[in-house]
Amino acid sequence: MPKQVDHEQRRRLLAEAVFAVIGTRGFEAVSLRDVAVQAGVSMGTVQYYFPTKHQMLLFALGHMRARVLARMQATLAALENPTRRDVIRAATAVMLPVDEPGREEACVNIAFFSAATVTPEYAQQLRDGYARILTVSTANLREAARLGELRDGIDPDREAPALYFLTQGLIGPILIGLYPPDEAMSLVDDQLDRLFR
Repeated sequence: MPKQVDHEQRRRLLAEAVFAVIGTRGFEAVSLRDVAVQAGVSMGTVQYYFPTKHQMLLFALGHMRARVLARMQATLAALENPTRRDVIRAATAVMLPVDEPGREEACVNIAFFSAATVTPEYAQQLRDGYARILTVSTANLREAARLGELRDGIDPDREAPALYFLTQGLIGPILIGLYPPDEAMSLVDDQLDRLFR
């Protein structure tokens, strides 16, 4: 009986190979051939799933978003009786390159940002991802306000984007070694202390 192939799993495996190539050699090094070598499959296998490099990269970008979301959900599920502050801090830590998965995702994200300036499809995926995260972040701060967890005068609709973009602004400095992860998280904690009682 022929072996059943999980096509979606194979696509995800190739996306992970894209991430590995970007993480070790940069965005410019990504080719169908390099991804095949990294994944340990034939060039024909890569071409079967992704006839063009552009299609492969678009899928990889979507997979990166799904991967970050899965890590975030697992992290949040492990919290016991979390406050909104706990939830926001844990989600922020997942988005920063403070561990190996976060570092790899950050390298990939920055690479796609650069490419998105000239590739509208990448830019649209990144905008959609930002919009979803900002919606959730704002909802979390609104809920904290409703529960009386925020300090007086805090506007969740203004503070959610400020906190998120602070987080995004820390990614590059962590990656290049300007800020160690613990110091970056300390900056996040300072901001959370300003917002929460």
